[in-house]
Amino acid sequence: MLASLHIRNLAVVAGLDVEFGSGLNVVTGETGAGKSLVLGALQLLLGERAGPGLIRQGAASCEIAASLHLAAAPAAEQRATLERFLADNGLPPAEEDALLLRRVIAATGSRAFINGAAVTLQTLRQLGDLLVDIHGPHDHQSLLQPRTQLELLDAFCGAAAERAACADAWRDFAAAKVERERLAAEHLSPQEAEFCRFQLQEIERAGLDLVEDEALPARHAVAAHRRSLLESAARARQGLTEGEAAAVEPLRLVLRELEAIEAIDAEQGAPLRERLEQMIASVEELGGDLERYASTLELDEAELARLDERLGLLQKLRRKYGPTLADVLRTAATLRERLDSADQRQARLEAQERRCAELAALHQRACAALHQRRHAAAMALAEAITGKLQRLGFQQSGFAVTLAAAEPGPDGADHAEFGFAPNPGEPMQSLRQIASSGEMARVMLAVKTVLSQADRVPVLVFDEVDANIGGRVAVKVAEEMCAIARHHQVLCISHLPQIAAAAARHYRVSKEVADGRTHTAMALLDAAGREEELTRMLGAEAASATAREHVRELLVQARQGEAPRRAPALAAGA
Repeated sequence: MLASLHIRNLAVVAGLDVEFGSGLNVVTGETGAGKSLVLGALQLLLGERAGPGLIRQGAASCEIAASLHLAAAPAAEQRATLERFLADNGLPPAEEDALLLRRVIAATGSRAFINGAAVTLQTLRQLGDLLVDIHGPHDHQSLLQPRTQLELLDAFCGAAAERAACADAWRDFAAAKVERERLAAEHLSPQEAEFCRFQLQEIERAGLDLVEDEALPARHAVAAHRRSLLESAARARQGLTEGEAAAVEPLRLVLRELEAIEAIDAEQGAPLRERLEQMIASVEELGGDLERYASTLELDEAELARLDERLGLLQKLRRKYGPTLADVLRTAATLRERLDSADQRQARLEAQERRCAELAALHQRACAALHQRRHAAAMALAEAITGKLQRLGFQQSGFAVTLAAAEPGPDGADHAEFGFAPNPGEPMQSLRQIASSGEMARVMLAVKTVLSQADRVPVLVFDEVDANIGGRVAVKVAEEMCAIARHHQVLCISHLPQIAAAAARHYRVSKEVADGRTHTAMALLDAAGREEELTRMLGAEAASATAREHVRELLVQARQGEAPRRAPALAAGA
C-alpha cells in the first residue's frame, strides 16, 4: 500500500506531503489545478525519465519520495515476490514492513534510491511494475494489444504455472535449435579436410621433441666449428702441460722452494706446499680433460649435413605454424581436433536433431495444456466482462474472447482477440476498431474489475478513467471502483461526484498564487470540506441548500456501503 508521498520543488509544487489510506482514495480539483502533477510525481518515482524542465524555477533540484507498506499487500505471494526482488538486486530488506523509494532530479541528471541504496532507473521501473499499475486517459491502449489480452486471460484463469512451464520449454527448445544450427554450420569441405590432413601430416612426420630440438642449434654450432675447436683444445693443453713453456713447469719450480721451507718450518710450510700441489694437480687434470674433449670432436660431415637438414625443417615449421615449436605442436592439436570433430559431426548433429524433436514435443504439450486452460476460461471471462459492461451502461452489449492458432512461442501457441459489440444489432468487432475513448475507458474498468482478485499489483491508479461518462453510468462506475478497492489500494483522479462521494479518503488539489509565485497544494478533506468540494463538482453555488442536501444524500449512501445512486445536474445558481 502507498502510505505517503512527498514532493519538493516539482514544477508548481513547492512542497507537498500527503498520506494515503487503504481502499478507494479519490483526488479531485478544478481543471488545471495540478492533479496531473501528483500523478506525474508518482510516475517519476517509479522510473519514468525526467528532464531539468521539471524542476521548480529557482530550485537546484526536485525530490520525490514515498513510503509503501508491505504488510498491506493483497497476498503473501506478492510480499514474497517483493522480498525476493530486493534480495536478488542486493538491496536492503524492508524494515518494519516499510519500503522507501526516493528520487532526486537535478539539471545534471537524477539519482534513485530504494531503502537508502542507490539504484538504476531500470531497477526502479522493475520494482514499480510490481507495486503500482497506472491507467491514464491513454493507458487503455495497452488493452488493444493481443499480447496484453492473452496475459489478462491467463491471469483470469490462473494459468501462471502452465505459462511458466511453456516459457521454460520454449527456452530449452530455442537453445537446442541454436546448438543444432551451430553444428550444421560447423563442417569442413573435402578440400578443407584434405588441406588439414596435409598440414597435420607435415607436422607429425617431423617427430618433434621439444627437449631435443630446442638444443639442436647448440649441437649444430659445435659440429660446424669442430676443426677450430680441436685446434684451440690442442693449444690450450700444450700451454698447460706440454713442453718447457707449459704453465705447469714454473709451478714445479715453485714447489721445490716450498719443500725447502717445509724442511725447516714444517708447521707453516706444509700447508703451503699442499696447496700448490693441488694447483699443479688441477692444471694436469685440466690438460687431461682437454685431451679427452678433443677426442670427442671427430669430423663427421654426414652428421653436420643431418643437423643442417633438421634445422632447416624446424625453421620451416616455425615459420608456417609457429613462431615457437610449442606453437607448432598446438597447431597440430587444433588440426587433429578439427578433423576428429568433422568425423563425429554427423553423429552429434543427428543426436541434436533428436533432442530438438523431443523438446519441440515437450513445448507442444505445454502449449496444449495452456490452450486447454485458456479455452475453458475464455467464455467465462467474456461473460464476466459482459456483465460488468452491462452495469456500466452497455445494457445490450456483447463481449467475446476468441482464441486462434498462432506461431508457437514462449507464451504458447494461441492468439487472443477481445471482441466487443456495444450496441444491439451491431456485429462483434475487435477492440482495435472501437474509436470512442469513453467506451474504451469503461471496457478497461470492466476488465480491471473482473481481474481485480487475480491481479497481484497492490496499488491501482486511475487517472480520469471515468472521462466522457455520467448519469447512472457514473453510479455504476463508482460501484465498480469500490469493488476493485476491496482487493487493492485504489487512487483515482476523477471529475465525478459519485466516485468522490464513494471514496474512503477524498483529497482536493488546488492552485493559489502567493508572493507572485504559483503553488499547488493537496489536502485531505474533512466532512465539511467534502461537502464543499462535492457541491462544486455538482456545478452548484456553494450556498445552494438544494445542492448541499443532494451532497449529503450522496455521502449517506456511501457510508451505508453503497455507491451513490444519483447526482443531479444543478444550475449554477440553484
